[in-house]
Amino acid sequence: MITNTYSFCYFLILFIFFHITGIEYTALAGTKPRDITEDYASGGVNIRLRNEYWNTFTKKAVSNDKDYNIFLIRARGFIDLNWDNIGVHLMGQGVKAFDLPENGASGPGSIYFNASDTGTDPGNFQIVEAFLNLKNLNGFYFKGGRIPIKEGAEVLYKDSPKMNWIIKNRLSERLVGDFEWTDLGRRYDGLNAGYNNEMFDVDLFGAYPTYGAFDIDDGYWNDLDRVFVAGATFTLKKDTLIRDTQIKFFDYFYFDDRESAKTIAGDDLEINTIGASLVGVYRAGPGEFDLLLWVGYQFGNFGPLDQNAFAFIAEAGYQFKEIAWKPWLRSGIAYASGDDDPDDGDYGTFFNYLPTNHKYYGYVDANAFSNLIDLYFQFLLSPHSRLNFAVDGHWFWLVSDKEFQIGGSGAFNDNIFGYVYRRPAEGNNIDRNIGGELDLTAVLKVLDYLDLQLGYSHFFGIKGIEVIFDGKDQLD
Repeated sequence: MITNTYSFCYFLILFIFFHITGIEYTALAGTKPRDITEDYASGGVNIRLRNEYWNTFTKKAVSNDKDYNIFLIRARGFIDLNWDNIGVHLMGQGVKAFDLPENGASGPGSIYFNASDTGTDPGNFQIVEAFLNLKNLNGFYFKGGRIPIKEGAEVLYKDSPKMNWIIKNRLSERLVGDFEWTDLGRRYDGLNAGYNNEMFDVDLFGAYPTYGAFDIDDGYWNDLDRVFVAGATFTLKKDTLIRDTQIKFFDYFYFDDRESAKTIAGDDLEINTIGASLVGVYRAGPGEFDLLLWVGYQFGNFGPLDQNAFAFIAEAGYQFKEIAWKPWLRSGIAYASGDDDPDDGDYGTFFNYLPTNHKYYGYVDANAFSNLIDLYFQFLLSPHSRLNFAVDGHWFWLVSDKEFQIGGSGAFNDNIFGYVYRRPAEGNNIDRNIGGELDLTAVLKVLDYLDLQLGYSHFFGIKGIEVIFDGKDQLD
C-alpha cells in the first residue's frame, strides 16, 4: 500500500512539475493546523518534494558516477492533544528516494545508497516524534519521549522576529540538532526539562539519538543506544542584562562507544563542551545592526587521547529597513581547532557532535566544524513579502596541516562513524587551502501553505581539495 502511494505521488509530481536537472528544487506544502475538536486537538500535514542534481569531486583511477540526479519525497502527518498543563504530540512520516547512484563519486547520493542497504529506490514509514509535554507548572516544563532537540534555540521572542531568525538560522544546532535537510532528519529518545521566567531560562536534556539522516531503511526504528548526548543551558533573556541582547551559557556532553567510533579514535569518546553565546539586534540609523558571538572549549577523551580543543564564531550584519528590497549584508568567521601535533597525548581537533551543519558551512556540506576556518558573507534581499533571495559565499582553510579535512554531520547509524577524514591521494601531503563556495537561493511563497525553493551551489576546490580528489576538484 505504501509503495503504491509513493509511486502515485511520484508520477503525479512529474505530471505537475517539469523534471529539473542542473539545479536544486524544493517544494513544501502543508495544511494549516486546524481544530479537530473545539477544545484540545489539532493536526496537520507537511509534504516536501526535492530534486537534486550533483556533479561531484572525483579521484583518478576510480570508476564511478560524478553526475547523478536523485528525487526525494517526505510526507509528514502530526496530531497534538493539549490541555491546560499537559500535551501529547505524535508525528509520523513516509520517506522515499528515487534513482540513488549505485556508484556515486561523492555527495549525498552515495551516502544515501550505502546507508540504505545499497538500494536505489528505498522507502519507509517511521515514527518521528512521540512525546508527553508538561507545561505551565509555575515556570517549570518537562518533555519526555521521542523529542526534537535544537540546542541554542531554547528561547525565542514574540516581539523580535529578527532575533528569532538569527537564533534559528545562525545559532541553533551548532552541536546538537535535528538535521532536517536530509530526507529523514534526526530525533532523540530522552528527556528535556527546565524552568522559565521573564528574566532567564534554565534548560536540561539527556537523550539517545535515533538512526536517521541518510539511513532510509532503518531510520527511526532503531536507537543509537551506544551514543548519548546531554546538555544544560542558562539563558539570560534579552533586556535582562543588556538591552536587546541575549546571553547564553552552555555545557554539552557527548559519549560514543560504537565500534565505528573506536575504529577512528582507538577507544570510546567522552567529550564535554563548555561555552557561551551572545545575540544582539540594535537599531542604528536607517536600519538594524545584528551581532552573534559563540565560543566553546572541549575537554575529555577522544579515544586514548585527552581532548583539548577550541572553537569560536563571530558574525555581524546590517539591514537597511527603509530601502526597497531591505538589503541585509552579513559576514563572519567560524574557527574550529585542528590537532597540530599527532604525537603528543592531546587531541586538538574540535569535535562537532550531532549538528545540523547544512545551515552553516556551505550548502554542499563538504565541511564539518572541525579543523576549519570559514570566512563567509551573506547577502539577503526581500523584494516582496512572498519572495526572498540569498547569496552566501565562503572561503575555507584547514587550521592544521597535521590533521585531515573533515566532513559530515554526526552519527546516523551504528556502522558509519558520521564523519569522514579525507586523506590525500597517494604521493600528496595535506594542504591547508581548501577553496571557496558560492550558494544562490530563492524562496517563493506561492500560497500561504506552498513554498518553492530554487538553489545552485558551486565549490571552487584548490590545492587542499586537489590533493584529495585528484580527478576533479570542482563541484556543482
